[in-house]
Amino acid sequence: MDYSLPFLLEQSSDFFCVLDRDGSIVKTNAAFRNMLGFSEVELAGKKANLFSHPADINRREELLENLSVNNEITGHESRIKGKDGRYYSIRWSVSLNKEDNLIYALGVDITGNLNDHASDDVGGNIRNIIQSFNEGFCIVNSRWLITSLNPAFQAITGLKSEELENINFREVTSLGLTDKLLAEFEGALADSSSRQVQYFNDYLKRWFRINIYPYKDEIAVFIRDITNIKTQQLVLALEKNVLELNASATYTLSQTINQLLKGIEEIYPDMICSVLEIDEAQEKIYHLAAPKLPAEYCMAIDGSTIGPKAGSCGTAAYHRSQVIVSDIDTNPLWEDYKHLMQPYGIKACWSTPIISSNSTRVLATFAVYYTTKREPRPEELRLIERTTNILRVLIENKRVLAHVKDQNRRLQEIASISSHEIRRPVATILGLTNLFDRNNPDNPLNREIINHIDSTAKELDSVIHTIVEKTIYLQGDED
Repeated sequence: MDYSLPFLLEQSSDFFCVLDRDGSIVKTNAAFRNMLGFSEVELAGKKANLFSHPADINRREELLENLSVNNEITGHESRIKGKDGRYYSIRWSVSLNKEDNLIYALGVDITGNLNDHASDDVGGNIRNIIQSFNEGFCIVNSRWLITSLNPAFQAITGLKSEELENINFREVTSLGLTDKLLAEFEGALADSSSRQVQYFNDYLKRWFRINIYPYKDEIAVFIRDITNIKTQQLVLALEKNVLELNASATYTLSQTINQLLKGIEEIYPDMICSVLEIDEAQEKIYHLAAPKLPAEYCMAIDGSTIGPKAGSCGTAAYHRSQVIVSDIDTNPLWEDYKHLMQPYGIKACWSTPIISSNSTRVLATFAVYYTTKREPRPEELRLIERTTNILRVLIENKRVLAHVKDQNRRLQEIASISSHEIRRPVATILGLTNLFDRNNPDNPLNREIINHIDSTAKELDSVIHTIVEKTIYLQGDED
């Protein structure tokens, strides 16, 4: 770098910052340090994300990734936290110098552009508070034009601030606004009443909560991504419903699990779920439930043998561990199975074994399929773990109930044998004993009586042997 350039950057009123490829601060200029209130020593070596607004961290990570491809990015806006806790909104021009492998960022302060008409101290304080919100904020006038916004709103929409300036609120596609939702805005303006609405943004596949506050002929809008909270509520309600179904004698295990998977697929529309049951020999897999998986595929793999290269589910059952396949077409685990799946456009499959409570057996596998090549996100892994646990409860509960029902049936058989099959030969023997001529042992009738007693005793012995066998079977089940 030319000697005069560092000097000019140090004297510049714009902000200058140098980062390494990991996002750690290497150097800053005086304007940047003065704005934040930190010394050069306090900033050097620190991760830039430590000073970023929480809502901007993911965008900053994406910026670093995109630089590897594009080398230069302009118009990137982010909020930086000063030493006094105040957030400053900065628009950056960022470039990657591949010669020294450093990132050079030049920024301008656009904090004052958030709400130009609020110039007094009170307005400035409110502006700074709104700017620091994780919640998206904007003001919409009577003509539906966005006249003011904060960086969190910009982050939600995925648009640059200049793209949002005086744009028609109804035309921001990424907000996923519906006619029903827009009617709430019109109603709020009409009767000057505040409103709160939760809705599923079909464009972003996320849940949002919007608070609408009308004032004169404008509307203040607060919008928050509540996907995590909403899905937790929906999953909890689903689990409660499924456990109630499982307690009902009218629902089979397959029907109950089918309801669980259908509910998950409604909450996460991109998911295609299935549960495969492992046989008693721990050798083969059989479909238990798969609401959206093609029936032809289910039939094709039904009864497949588990092994070290048996797709996602067969491999997960074999190794008793989770198997994540992000690309079915290229993964060697799917070499013998991908031709069965390719006609349906399914590209990824993550499978998790459901292991018994005492860790002795693999009961089943829970699989999630996608039509795109992808790795799981943290929230998806948490859902898979949660679903695996409830599936273990459902399967073991139904098996215990079936076992108890079978034991009761066998006990009833033993009781029936005891009350009928034993009583008859015993009564016969007692009757024959009474006919025995004790006064005349040589009476020919006595020989016939003894022969009848002998055959009846053998019959009784056979009945007792049957009872013993059934009792031993029951004891073996309990063990």
